[in-house]
Amino acid sequence: ARLAADGVPLRLILVPHEPTPPHLARTEAALDAHALPHARLSSVEAGGPVPAVTLVDRVGVLGDLYALADLAYVGGGFGTAGLHSVLEPAAFGAPVIIGPRHANAREAAELIAHAAAFEVTGADDLAETIRRLTDTGLRQRSGSAARAYAEAGRGAALRGARVIERLLDGGPSARPTGG
Repeated sequence: ARLAADGVPLRLILVPHEPTPPHLARTEAALDAHALPHARLSSVEAGGPVPAVTLVDRVGVLGDLYALADLAYVGGGFGTAGLHSVLEPAAFGAPVIIGPRHANAREAAELIAHAAAFEVTGADDLAETIRRLTDTGLRQRSGSAARAYAEAGRGAALRGARVIERLLDGGPSARPTGG
């Protein structure tokens, strides 16, 4: 609401972790309290107007949305449940914004070190970071760094699976040596 009042051109897509009817209703009430025009994604897809805030009301579309994003705030960094995946938006070249609690996500710290992610500590910091990322050059550099980081890690799961397979097939003597 603060950024909209300052004239920062934004179109938000809110993707709740669990888009249940009660959670969607609470989110809509909060948007109403801040006088932010909004609609559910199902309404927009049915031909309704595209408001300032689109509220995703089903699962399974996050990857498609990251492909369209100029930047992504990834949730979980303010609560105790843990940060959600930062690799998905990074793979699509979106700069990532996260809260301060990300000790469970090595990738988050590495993205920050590569200037591909930004840690925020509260609402004011979030607003300022989004304001900074309206700079096209900064946003593109951060997005490119995010994509490069994600691409550099491609194949890590397959490499890990091969190590596990060798361990299971060959026992302790098949353990990898060195770093």
